[in-house]
Amino acid sequence: MTLTLIAAVGLDGAIGRRGRLAFHISDDLRHFKQLTMGCPVIMGRKTFESLPKGALPGRRNIVVTRRPDFRAENTEVVHSIDEAITLCEQADRAFIIGGAEIYSQTIGRADALELTFVDARCPDADSFFPEVDPAQWEMTAEGPSAVDPGSGLTYRFATLRRRA
Repeated sequence: MTLTLIAAVGLDGAIGRRGRLAFHISDDLRHFKQLTMGCPVIMGRKTFESLPKGALPGRRNIVVTRRPDFRAENTEVVHSIDEAITLCEQADRAFIIGGAEIYSQTIGRADALELTFVDARCPDADSFFPEVDPAQWEMTAEGPSAVDPGSGLTYRFATLRRRA
């Protein structure tokens, strides 16, 4: 199974603010859906609670939480990253979709990163993607820069693989 972290990351590493995404880019949301559809998605409870419609359709939703009584419709609830990854062992690919604490706990175990690099800073961000060490990661694909018509933000998609 390939474990992939997926996120939109600002120049300052920002990924979120006040329980929401730091950047709203329509094409990024479509890209996220295209990549994750049909695959297990692993997320923290706060990320799950930030989803506007609850569990993501067409994907196996796995929520990691310390709360022993947490339950949510159309999800599997676990209490550790190890439990979440074990549930995905039969999948070809599983995605870590956030938040910051879950990314930090899994970047050392990840095989790939699917990142949307946003050419902007988020001064009031309160959650950040872990630092990506270039000695450990190699960019294997990078799309051209594009501008989101709604927000005016410039961004590009990139795939990084862990160096052998």
